Amino acid sequence: MLLMTYAAKSTSAFAGGATRAAIQTVTGFKNLIRAWVHRREVLQLSELDERGLKDIGLVRSDVEGALATSWLRDPSAVLSARSAQQQSAAAHRREVGLRHAVAQPAAAPTARTIEIACNA
Repeated sequence: MLLMTYAAKSTSAFAGGATRAAIQTVTGFKNLIRAWVHRREVLQLSELDERGLKDIGLVRSDVEGALATSWLRDPSAVLSARSAQQQSAAAHRREVGLRHAVAQPAAAPTARTIEIACNA
């Protein structure tokens, strides 16, 4: 009886290990295919002009940097992180600008300002 219990446990442990290995292999293969597909999409982005890239919040160096990553890494994740970083920086600049505008009311034009405006 003890021998049957030991054999059953050994077999189930082997089956569990084999299952985990198979799942990791399939997951890795799936991630590799996804990275390959996304790399092709990022290559299509590299064909856009500067204006088209700016419309989606990127610059050429962002695309080139994403394509410079390893073939095993998803370049769209790099672009997504870069875009989020730029949006965060822009939001911070807007917030600082608004605080600065509220803190300092518009000054009344001086005689020198009026003179310069009239001469222009």
